[in-house]
Amino acid sequence: MSGRTYGGESATARLARRRRQLLDAGLELFGTAGYRVTTVRQLCREARVSDRYFYEQFDSTEDLLLAVYEESTARLEQAALAAIGDRGDPVLALAHRGLDAFLGALESDPRLARLVWFEVLGISPRVEATYLSRMQAFGHLMVGVLAEQEGADDVPDVARELMASTAVGAVSHTVMTWVSADFSPAREIVADTLARFLAGASAALLESPPGT
Repeated sequence: MSGRTYGGESATARLARRRRQLLDAGLELFGTAGYRVTTVRQLCREARVSDRYFYEQFDSTEDLLLAVYEESTARLEQAALAAIGDRGDPVLALAHRGLDAFLGALESDPRLARLVWFEVLGISPRVEATYLSRMQAFGHLMVGVLAEQEGADDVPDVARELMASTAVGAVSHTVMTWVSADFSPAREIVADTLARFLAGASAALLESPPGT
């Protein structure tokens, strides 16, 4: 690719802009029409770039899907972390703040929910592995407040892993049914219910860690 500057835009800036346009197009089309029916040509039309620029950035639509998925999950994670704030508060308050922000991000952009929980299923082993890894990371985020609580050091690693899987399983299934019901019941109710579940599970784990 030419390294020349055109219209005041460097080659590096052009690459970054086209990638951004393709990522935005991927979120739009995968999160509305769906991954399986979306073609490279449609993505390029949405992104306003030619096909050759697509293949400068990605080898396939699956590669773009993974890139958009990683960006979307990071966006949700950042929303939750920013809302949690002071880790010194009670677990229930921390869980409620994080979950409310997490659910709020989904409610404000339904494309995220479709992409993160529906469109990545059944695509390929590579996509499946990415999905499972990111979901487990979400689980660890949700139970991370344990690290700030008295007695958390006594919880075995295997119990933490299982707790992360349990937490993300509960939240994921709830998100999927909530989205499928057109975001009903109200977000506040969903966030409060999930927060109580997670806080109760965390308290039980701290009271009597498995194997003790």
